[in-house]
Amino acid sequence: MNEPNLVIYSGGYRHPFAESSAALARVAQGIGLQTTITVSLSDAMEMVSGRRSILAVNALRWSMTQAERHAADRAEWGALLDDGDMAQIAGHVAGGGSLLALHTAVICWDNQPSWIDLLGGGWHWDHSFHPPLGAVTADLTPAGAALSTGERRFKLVDEVYHNMDLARDCEVLASADAGHGPVPVIWRRMHRTGKIAVDTLGHDGASLQHPAHAAILAGLLEWLRGDAARSP
Repeated sequence: MNEPNLVIYSGGYRHPFAESSAALARVAQGIGLQTTITVSLSDAMEMVSGRRSILAVNALRWSMTQAERHAADRAEWGALLDDGDMAQIAGHVAGGGSLLALHTAVICWDNQPSWIDLLGGGWHWDHSFHPPLGAVTADLTPAGAALSTGERRFKLVDEVYHNMDLARDCEVLASADAGHGPVPVIWRRMHRTGKIAVDTLGHDGASLQHPAHAAILAGLLEWLRGDAARSP
């Protein structure tokens, strides 16, 4: 059996993905995960194999067709996910693999509604929004606190995504308040025999290196890896 591993698909529009992916890798390496970062989704899918592998998506790739303000950047940064790639991601999870979606991953691949369905919630251009990057207060739920060795309430600088429309089977692990009231920001769910975790915080490396944020993220990765002590 292959050793547990984490493959981070990284890159995209107007976010410091190299910085945040490196920070995620440091958290993962701290719990013993062998970690690889790639800017190629096809390479990432080739590298995840077996029931114990984790695919992390730390990227912002979408059609960019919703607003003219994105028109100038569309040719370089706009992207669609084809049906074969979507089927491969879904198959990885359905077959017992794990998936971590970080921050802007919930905005990715708007041409594939099944991507948001797989995550259990995500960005909807007609009603989702986020306040500007700024001070945020995050609170772990009891389930989140059970995964973390860090503080249950913590303050950091980040973006908080609102109106993610979570599915009923999502277990909320943390909420955050950026001045509009608390909303879910970290959750997990199962898909057949596979595990999915979503952390919509993590705008940059500083957020992911915050000790309390890193602690809940480490707990999530341990759960995705299959550590018995992290199972509900």
